[in-house]
Amino acid sequence: TCKVNDPNLSGTYTGDCKKGYAHGKGIAQGVDYYEGQFSKGMPSGKGIYKWADGTTYEGQFLNGLKDGKGKMIYKDSTITGYWKADKYVGEELIPEYKVNRSENIARSSFKKSHSALPAIRIKIMQAGVDDTSIDDFSIATSTGSEYRSGGVYGIQNPSFPADVKLRYRTWNKLHTAQLYVVFDFTITEPGLWDVTISN
Repeated sequence: TCKVNDPNLSGTYTGDCKKGYAHGKGIAQGVDYYEGQFSKGMPSGKGIYKWADGTTYEGQFLNGLKDGKGKMIYKDSTITGYWKADKYVGEELIPEYKVNRSENIARSSFKKSHSALPAIRIKIMQAGVDDTSIDDFSIATSTGSEYRSGGVYGIQNPSFPADVKLRYRTWNKLHTAQLYVVFDFTITEPGLWDVTISN
């Protein structure tokens, strides 16, 4: 009485169960066949999926979709690489963001939220509060238009991938010396991005 939520796999199931659903390691056989990890009745984790026509995928799944590293085996060819939400993205996984250069930065964080209006918002912090000792600030971007609102520097209407280069001077935490800060990054995935930099 363990349910598999994928209609192409619902038929017989043997394996681990949780709250009435396939969860953990198992084998499901319907029109198609799957052997591997399940979560809440769907292939999630590592597994092997065989379609009725003999096509096979070996790799990572998330909520029933090919997601992560894997190998698609057709009758006449094999494709190896990465999938995201069932779509093949290439032989290498392109990260959502990448820091290209960082000088005199203690740490940085990138947080993406889905929004109808894509933007990049940059906050510069020091010792947990807004850094108010910034001089000679400059931002260079490959896309969109720059703006400033209070303690937030930003880029409106960017297209992606977006390259951003920041340059400014600020005091160190003890206010004993001025630092020249360089921070260059690239964001590849569309969305509303909040970038926080700590000096």
